[in-house]
Amino acid sequence: MRFDVVVVGGGSTGSSIAYYLTARGAGRVALVEKDHVGWGQTGRSTAVVRLHYSTHEVAKMALVSWRVLKNMEKVVGGPSGFTACGFVILAGEEDYQGLKRNVEMQRELGINTRIMSPDELKQLEPRINVDGLHAAAYEPESGYADPVTTAQTFAKAAVNGGCSLMESCEVKGVRMAGNRVERLITTRGEIETDLVVNATGVWCNGFMEMFGAELPVKLMKEEIVVWSRPEGFRGPHLVVGDLPHNYYMRPFGDSQTYMGSINPDMSRQERHVSAFNLEEKVGIDTASRYGEAVSKRFPVMAEARLAGGWVGLYDVTPDWHPIIGFSKKVENLFNAVGLSGHGFKLCPAIGMLATDIILGSKTPLIDPEFFSEDRFGKGRLIGMTYKYGVIS
Repeated sequence: MRFDVVVVGGGSTGSSIAYYLTARGAGRVALVEKDHVGWGQTGRSTAVVRLHYSTHEVAKMALVSWRVLKNMEKVVGGPSGFTACGFVILAGEEDYQGLKRNVEMQRELGINTRIMSPDELKQLEPRINVDGLHAAAYEPESGYADPVTTAQTFAKAAVNGGCSLMESCEVKGVRMAGNRVERLITTRGEIETDLVVNATGVWCNGFMEMFGAELPVKLMKEEIVVWSRPEGFRGPHLVVGDLPHNYYMRPFGDSQTYMGSINPDMSRQERHVSAFNLEEKVGIDTASRYGEAVSKRFPVMAEARLAGGWVGLYDVTPDWHPIIGFSKKVENLFNAVGLSGHGFKLCPAIGMLATDIILGSKTPLIDPEFFSEDRFGKGRLIGMTYKYGVIS
């Protein structure tokens, strides 16, 4: 088998890249996934869709991605499950100036967002306790989507455009010629290719070891708790990022809520997925801690019932932003990894940017060097407003 480009990893990132490469005439493209599209960490994403970021470049990518996700049927040809319930990020006094700067920058980009006072927030959401809040940033058109559906829509559209989808196909090794990869050794035979796109997410370190290369990516665990809301808190609610109380939450249906920490457990940083138990149950200590935090902000949630949860992983870089660009060591290897918790909400724009760089576009979405691997060696880390990288 021979392809011009082989994208490895069938999550939302890899599927998006395969779609845009195919749509823009990159030649024979294959999307290789060791299980099924959306099977990996994409399926464990809470799929929040927000536009609040600290840099012009990332905010622009979030805006472009939001436009695709909310119009997925028209733009790509299938659903994303996007629901616009509104997003609000809550800030105390220490984060107010950064919040204000971000909102000003985002409004210049055309993002529908504004600063709200605690009283205005209380009018918007009467069930919220605004004690300790200095301000909030409100995005009325943001919300959440379905991560697996989105990945599958991108993959199906790629296939309809001529991409070859190879599921249940695991890459086990590579054949190199100097500093170029010539073939991928897979469970379905060897694949010859001119370019490999690494979209393997939390499996990226093991994948890079096949090439004798390394990236500054560490894995961190995130625990998601599912609450069954009490009768007094049914129906849709805002997606909330609560900086003072260190959590975020989004609705699931009319009666449940997904909740996670915006400050993952950084005391344990590993390089390989095998160091974690992805079937681990969310601990009672985690549920108690989350319950205490959300009840401070929404007192009615003190009556919520624990309905389950799951463990997921983040692939995190030193500045909590992705690596998107050609490898420094392997000439025909392109990386789109280290997504640091931002992957799903940026996946359409990552597909566009990766395609821009690979095809040498003269008008790329953003500066092709912005997410380059070189930035770490040059000390050019991407800045963050808040102390929690997940909500940078």
